[in-house]
Amino acid sequence: MELIEEENLLYKAGDTGIFLGKVEENAFHQHYALQLTIGIDEAFEMESEDGVVLSKSLLIHPQVSHRLDSKRQKVLVILLNPASTLGHFLAKHMTSAPIEEFTEEWVDYLRMFVQDLSKNEINEKTFLSACINSMAEFNSRCLAAKHDIDKRVLASLQYLDRHTREVISLKEMAEEMCLSESRFQHLFKEETGISYRRMQLWKRLLASFDYVQSSKTLTEVAHQSGFSDSSHYSKTFKESFGFSPSEVLASSHLLID
Repeated sequence: MELIEEENLLYKAGDTGIFLGKVEENAFHQHYALQLTIGIDEAFEMESEDGVVLSKSLLIHPQVSHRLDSKRQKVLVILLNPASTLGHFLAKHMTSAPIEEFTEEWVDYLRMFVQDLSKNEINEKTFLSACINSMAEFNSRCLAAKHDIDKRVLASLQYLDRHTREVISLKEMAEEMCLSESRFQHLFKEETGISYRRMQLWKRLLASFDYVQSSKTLTEVAHQSGFSDSSHYSKTFKESFGFSPSEVLASSHLLID
């Protein structure tokens, strides 16, 4: 990632990620999260297997290979857990295509928050609080929608959240959920759109951000978050974000909640 003019802002709160900045030379990647990308002033370029789209606001479904070029403009990227109430509602009830224009009024509020931050009318903490609160308000629309993800899958996701530094085998998790390995694996993929193994890697990848500020090297971060070594961690990171962890962390101001 090339740092342009100013430092990027990277924020993690639980399983929600927020990035504000400018992006170039992004490699093709895919991840479990539902991705909302918003151009603040101008359109950005999003490329997928279906071609290139120029847009000011796109919602990208999980496991869709893509690459982002912000065209030297600032973009706001929000990564949401598709198994959350908000993520499930957006993916199942508000969109149908893998990559789709998203023009809800919520987007306008998010742009306004960025503009207030750029004018120094609010600080970073207030900006991030405004983004998170706006999600909560938009989330109220989700409560009336049928949120029908299987409870055993939800329980397994919560179990992974509690054990991010461990490798929980498929056999162990299936037994925890009182299912056969094959049944659990099929149910998990059907409900989340990703294999159990890839989900566990994604959960550990998110958890790794919590250790960045207290660790001196990527090897320490990798070991703290359950990866075998820094090479495995860096490979997984780039496959998920299109950049190496060193590129992202060198150009971003990281905040953890």
